[in-house]
Amino acid sequence: MPPKKVEEPPPPEPQEEQEEPKRKAWVYGINNHVDRLDAGIVQAFRGTGHPREDFATLCRQLNLPGHHELMPTKVENTEEAPEAEAEEDAGPPKVLALQSCLLDHASMLMLKVVIPFALRLEVLRVSGCGLDLAQLALLRQSLQDSTVQTLHLEWNRTELGLSDAQKAAVKEAHHWSEIDEAEKALEERRAQRALSAFREELEFRQGGSLGEAIQQLSEKVVPGHKATAKLWPMDLQTWISVFYDAFHMDVLDCEPIFNILDSDLHGDGLVPLEKLQEVLEALPVESDSADDRLMPPLQPVECLDDIGSAFGAFLDTSLEMVSFRCCNLSRLEIQALSFSLSSAPHLRALNLWGNKICDRSVKHLAEALEFNWGLQFLGLGRNFVTHQGLRSLCRVLGRTHITDKATADKVIKGLKDQQKELEKKKKSQGAPPKDGNGRERYFPEIRFETCEEVKAESGTYWLWTRNVVLKTLNLEENPISDVDAVEALQPLGSGALVLRATPCALPLLERERQRAKEEPPEEGQAAKPSGWRLVLV
Repeated sequence: MPPKKVEEPPPPEPQEEQEEPKRKAWVYGINNHVDRLDAGIVQAFRGTGHPREDFATLCRQLNLPGHHELMPTKVENTEEAPEAEAEEDAGPPKVLALQSCLLDHASMLMLKVVIPFALRLEVLRVSGCGLDLAQLALLRQSLQDSTVQTLHLEWNRTELGLSDAQKAAVKEAHHWSEIDEAEKALEERRAQRALSAFREELEFRQGGSLGEAIQQLSEKVVPGHKATAKLWPMDLQTWISVFYDAFHMDVLDCEPIFNILDSDLHGDGLVPLEKLQEVLEALPVESDSADDRLMPPLQPVECLDDIGSAFGAFLDTSLEMVSFRCCNLSRLEIQALSFSLSSAPHLRALNLWGNKICDRSVKHLAEALEFNWGLQFLGLGRNFVTHQGLRSLCRVLGRTHITDKATADKVIKGLKDQQKELEKKKKSQGAPPKDGNGRERYFPEIRFETCEEVKAESGTYWLWTRNVVLKTLNLEENPISDVDAVEALQPLGSGALVLRATPCALPLLERERQRAKEEPPEEGQAAKPSGWRLVLV
């Protein structure tokens, strides 16, 4: 008999490929339940220095979905892979940029843990991310022990939030009406602040007169009918068009005011200029005190504001360069920010381009510069500063001529008292602090102002040398039009005064050319400009 065939075992069934565990996709609100992070995990966490990789690791440990803008990026295109590998081989990044993304509270809490481990991180850019007051506070805390030198916090309009007392009341509320009352009180505070800032802007745009500003707007509503045009009810589209045609005002400034006034009229969607004028004229007006003092006070005057203090807190860190570009900062915010600037220990440069800084705001910045001896660059481009604001700044910068002996004696006596206070501070300063990499931070020495007697052919005068540390004052795209006022301030300054794209730039340039023709420098000798070096083009 033939041998029986051995039955072959059936082929093994193909094993199913195990899929990688899927993580939840981040969407705004998915981590709203997170008020604080697990203290044990945070304390045990040790970062690698790569912010995005560390952020992803911390998310896994906390079992939380990570914000996609903060997670590591995967490169699928083979053409880009070599470049990505080269960047990875170069080590941890020096720049972390977040742009046009809505960040949540949990993400900011995790950034606070991750950033101190990024010892190569030098620049942090947060642009158009809509950070609220609580998130600004967390961002500031994350920079406290970091190596970050430059912060770009830009296009970040911030609104008032609930006070601590209101937050506590909301948590303990037993009825929805209590929460409703807290929200209503917050909306009233926001409306009052927005209306006050809007009034100041309208007054500035029309030379200080609210009535004239309303008249100019009326001409755009119904041309030729000034007496009745302000009674004309406008819808939102017409409202925005009128303010843009009259003053080129942004829709982000006009629309909230329309909504505030419309809600007061029970929301019929129509608001006349008469209602705007009535509400703005009823607001309390804060008048500026006469500033006729000769010497600064021994200590800066403290000023607190929820939004201004939140931005000012970044100046009281190890940051050396800060940019608050287009953050809708006006007088109230600048007043509080200036108080922080007066004692900013490491700040080299401050950029406030594209805000709502007017001549009244600049007075507070000038007061801060009487106490700050380290700032080298102040950027105030595209604001509302006129020659009056420039005069306020120049009063505390560079040098001042004094021709009256009694005034000079007061200054000399005041400087002696000031020097005693500064000597105490100098003794308590200690060695310059270092960052996590051992690099010494920018820490300028305390400067002393001087007032020296000068005898000239024209007579005796005293030269009061004040803040000569500031090397660049940028006022480009501001409505500075008084050429004579600028020329009067130019000789006593120091450093560069940037006046590009201002109404006075071309006339000043023409005068310089005319003088060069009339008084050419001697052969072999170049003309040596003294005072501010004007940058006009």
